[in-house]
Amino acid sequence: MERWKDLRLITWDKVKGHFRTITEHKLLVMEHCFRIGLYRQGLLHDLSKYMPSEFLMGCMYYADGKASPNNKEREAKGYSGAWLHHKGRNRHHFEYWLDYSLDKGKGKYPLQPVQMPRKYVAEMLMDRICASKNYNKEAYTRHDPLAYFERGRGHYLLHPQTSRELHGMLRILDARGEEELVRFVKEYYLKGYEI
Repeated sequence: MERWKDLRLITWDKVKGHFRTITEHKLLVMEHCFRIGLYRQGLLHDLSKYMPSEFLMGCMYYADGKASPNNKEREAKGYSGAWLHHKGRNRHHFEYWLDYSLDKGKGKYPLQPVQMPRKYVAEMLMDRICASKNYNKEAYTRHDPLAYFERGRGHYLLHPQTSRELHGMLRILDARGEEELVRFVKEYYLKGYEI
C-alpha cells in the first residue's frame, strides 16, 4: 500500500515528457541499429521501458529529460527498481552479463562479468551514442560518448574483452566520426573479424 501512494507524484506533464523522452531515444537507437544491420534489435530496443514497472517509475522521477529518472529514484530510495527490471531484460546492457563465478579464490568477487556477444556490444554502442545525443541535444559532439565511458570506466564491472571492444569503437567515433564507425561496425566488427 505504501508504494502506491508515491504514484500521486505522477502528473500528466511528467507522463507526456517521459513518454516523449523514451520514445525519441528508442527511435534514434532503432535508426542507428538499422544503419549497422541490426534490424530486429533496433525494433525491440528498450521495449521494457513501456512496461508499468519501468514506465511508472520513469514518470514519477521524470526530470524534464535532463537527468535519468533511474538516478532520481536511486537518490530517493537508495536503489532503482526500474533499472533492476530494465537491465535484467535488455542484453545490450553489460550489467545483464554478470554471473556467479565458480572460482572462489582469494581476492575474487562472487560476481564476474561475462564477455558479451558482438551484436549486443554493437547495440550498446548505438545506445550510448544516442543517449549522448538525447541528453546533450544541440551541444552533442562525437567526443561525448567516449568521454562518458571514460568517466565511468573505473566502476564498471565489464568483461575486459568487451571493454576493449567498446572502448576501441568509441575511439573510432571520437577520432574519425560516425560514418567511419558505422562502416567499421557493419563491415568488420559484426562480421566477426579479429580485432
